[in-house]
Amino acid sequence: MGGYLYSLALAAVLVALVCTLVPEGAVQHAKLLCSLCVIALLVSPVMSLVQAVGQGAWEIPEAWQEGEGEEQDYAQFSDALVVGQLQVLLEREQGLPPKECRVLVEWGEDGGVKAVTLLLSGKAIWRDPDPIIAYVEGLLDCKCKVVLE
Repeated sequence: MGGYLYSLALAAVLVALVCTLVPEGAVQHAKLLCSLCVIALLVSPVMSLVQAVGQGAWEIPEAWQEGEGEEQDYAQFSDALVVGQLQVLLEREQGLPPKECRVLVEWGEDGGVKAVTLLLSGKAIWRDPDPIIAYVEGLLDCKCKVVLE
């Protein structure tokens, strides 16, 4: 976030500098160009979110999509959502591909995540589990254990 704010501040300074250096006849054109650049900078976080959705990072599981007159299974949806998001984060932050790391979630009576079990296979079994466990426990504030398949 600090880098983004730094970029905005730098863009504002550059826009002011460009607007002062441009000759009188081209001020309106320079302001238009500068404002388009600032708008592009402001929209860039939204574009990264759209790309994440396009890559399936925020995909809605089938369990949540409406059926014909059937009740939605919210427990299944919650499980699928947490497992899917955790697999995406583990791949992004810890380098664990979903095909080598299965996630099992145990739910508490209060509806929160009670424990997470990570089933590692393939090359992932050679990874040190302590940083992975610390990451998951810090992220979800629950117990985490690693099991090798």
